[in-house]
Amino acid sequence: MDTIPFVPTDQQVEAFKDWVQSQDRKPRVWDAQRWFQSSQEVEGVSEASLNAALEPLIDEAIEDATRAVEERSKTLSSLRVPGFGLPLGYMPPEEERFPVLIGVHGYDWKAATLLIREVCMLKFMEELTNKPLWWEKVWMPDTAEKWKQEALQMNWEEYRTFADFTPAMADACIHELRKKADLVKKTGLVPIFDYSSCVIKSDSLISESLRDSLRSAAAVLENVPDEEKDWHPGSTHKVLDLVHPSLWPFIYGRTPVLLDTRINLANALSHCGVGTILPAPKPIEIAGPGSHWSRPLEDPVPSLSYKFQWLPCEVVLDGKSAKIDSYINNLHPVDHANLYPIIEQFIEKSLPAWDLIYRWPKEFEIQRLKTREARAKCTTEEMCRLAYGCKPWNRPIDEGEPIRDENEPYTVEYRSSDRYKRDMAWLVKTHKLNLPEPAFEEDGYYRLKSSDVKSSGFFNGAPRIQVIVKLANVHLTPEDPDFKFEASQELAECIYVDNDTTEFEGGSWHTEGMLNERICATALFYYDSENITDCHLDFRTPADREELVVNLNYEQSEHVSIERTFAIPNANRDTLQYLGGVLTTNSPSTGDADTRAVFFPNLLQHRVSPFRLKDPTKPGHRKILALFLVDPAIPVLSTANVAPQQHHWWDRETGIKQTLAARLPNELTQLVLDHARNGLPIDLEEAKKIRLELMDERSVKQDSTEEELYRTDWNFCEH
Repeated sequence: MDTIPFVPTDQQVEAFKDWVQSQDRKPRVWDAQRWFQSSQEVEGVSEASLNAALEPLIDEAIEDATRAVEERSKTLSSLRVPGFGLPLGYMPPEEERFPVLIGVHGYDWKAATLLIREVCMLKFMEELTNKPLWWEKVWMPDTAEKWKQEALQMNWEEYRTFADFTPAMADACIHELRKKADLVKKTGLVPIFDYSSCVIKSDSLISESLRDSLRSAAAVLENVPDEEKDWHPGSTHKVLDLVHPSLWPFIYGRTPVLLDTRINLANALSHCGVGTILPAPKPIEIAGPGSHWSRPLEDPVPSLSYKFQWLPCEVVLDGKSAKIDSYINNLHPVDHANLYPIIEQFIEKSLPAWDLIYRWPKEFEIQRLKTREARAKCTTEEMCRLAYGCKPWNRPIDEGEPIRDENEPYTVEYRSSDRYKRDMAWLVKTHKLNLPEPAFEEDGYYRLKSSDVKSSGFFNGAPRIQVIVKLANVHLTPEDPDFKFEASQELAECIYVDNDTTEFEGGSWHTEGMLNERICATALFYYDSENITDCHLDFRTPADREELVVNLNYEQSEHVSIERTFAIPNANRDTLQYLGGVLTTNSPSTGDADTRAVFFPNLLQHRVSPFRLKDPTKPGHRKILALFLVDPAIPVLSTANVAPQQHHWWDRETGIKQTLAARLPNELTQLVLDHARNGLPIDLEEAKKIRLELMDERSVKQDSTEEELYRTDWNFCEH
């Protein structure tokens, strides 16, 4: 036993504090002990003595990091954004901002739990709103009755297991669409998958003239020599990046920051390479306001990067208009100046939909069907009593049917067998559920009116917003006609492509960006498609806001009734709820106009279904403009405070290379340039290497986020 307490040396204390500050959560004392024992000389020191010395040092290291943040903040003048003047993980109080899927301290958002019936109603309304002139035909009694009968005759179990569709559900959908008909005629917006949050689609928001302007302006980015085309890594020459924020992103600890000035479109190029390089924030510094490390993180934040951030442009809102005030990253403000006012118009068109999405959780949330009970009326009580519960495999076997093995119901093969289907059909027939019907006559059932859609004063009157811009094309050829391949998660995010080699063959589930970008909503404009099949953008989100595991009335061990009621398969154990998919091409009412727009919150994970060439003998393409809205309540570092990092922009602006080349040999010219810029700005070759690092990090982080989402169980165990 030690008689003298262990006292680490100054060098050991410094090394230990550096290790603590490099962690993305407060280290537990036994983790600290293991690190110390493996990296420092501590022979003959007991664990108790070592722990007694390390425990206060952990808190000291965190306090030192906090003071360092505060001291650095004093040097940043008016710049106060996450990572600069504010902790990297800074989040205002929940009531002052838009929710995020997973925040600094875990789950930030859970949706209401939908019944299977309501999910079917959402699908029915999504399909009806793709019909020609639906907003007029929904008022025609004969047409409305025809649609109702079509819904009642559909085999809904092909869409969702245990699904049904009743006359009351059809009537409620028609009633709701008549309210939405007024909305679409006056605003062009159609809310779909609308309950705790909403998706919005439109075929009339973007005029054909605006679409054509974008096509013409973007053609300049497309029609470059083959060696200058930027095919996205891993896309096998299918995804052509025109403007992508993963190229020349902000790099913590390397990219210069303009601390005391803001640049605009007019002077951005003259500031190339200018700014102050600040130390990268240490992972331990990510606490938000009010914590001051009184509540250190117990787990890493899966959605936060300590290396990179996409850079948004600044957009000034003046009444109804939007004016881009700082350069779009990777879109030259002079060479491509004609694209800026076009993108401004797309941002303007997005504002009413984005504002609705932003306000929806607090002002317009609805739920068409609710229940706190999942019980079936058993008509085979004696049989189920002898079997200790109502189970599908209580079904009496038919004549000639093989005898059941007692372990059969617990095998993987059983759930996909014909016997299971017969067993479940028997259970549904003999155990009726008392499911709720929609009461659409209530005044509060669907509250949104056309007058609720703002034409100014968006986001509580915010004077400016920040937007991240992407432009990308998919090109398919007769030699490679399908858009399905194995690629990174970041690639799936960049163009909503499939990167999954599973049976689905569609894109993997993801949200946009990292927590660093504070993206709250997305706008997608499918402005040019040729010889491409239709596809859908699917949505899902975590549910169980009601905590039904403890608040649901159900029979002990009788989980099938729960699966028959709610749109979350109990077998999966997680609470992720699939909502449905929106068509990404125009409805038949607008033909091949290529004006489909889709808006959705970053609370919804999404994935794209696969698509391919319609005519496999001809090439085809699909072109998308994506706009990502940064939460107006949490501005991040933008191109107003980060000068362009593109070396070729800097070279042209300064003309220094030409001047030196006229006087010096090529080798000396390059040496002088390298010394003068000290690695900044960054040339294209290095920028592409950095992009790969960013993609790799985001792929790992996305996997961690997915693990976090699956960690919350939908697990109805014993009472």
